[in-house]
Amino acid sequence: MEPEASLMDAAKLMSSNRVGLLVVVDPFDKGKIVGVISERDIVNAVARGGSIYSPIENLMTKQVITISKEARLDEAAMTMSKFGIRHLVVVNEDSSLFGVVSVRDIVAEERIIKALSTSVF
Repeated sequence: MEPEASLMDAAKLMSSNRVGLLVVVDPFDKGKIVGVISERDIVNAVARGGSIYSPIENLMTKQVITISKEARLDEAAMTMSKFGIRHLVVVNEDSSLFGVVSVRDIVAEERIIKALSTSVF
């Protein structure tokens, strides 16, 4: 998503992709992260009377917390806990966007690991 996109555009993209966070990238360098916008950001903006046509760059979080794609799952969970966030941006070695991991992803992974560890082969 680009910074000039509206809150409505962001909400539609989140809804259609069933995600709670979008990474905002530089329109001229798609790998360069310039911010993030979450469902909460959009709901709070609308609740305060903001326009759904406002550009997301006006409300996006610009200080993005990231983790290396080489990091372990427990490191991601600890980082989320430390900063009180539900989504964590994952970056390549050059700090370009690799992806996003969510609390839901971590919980699902832990359930799989637990199920596998209690299974009898």
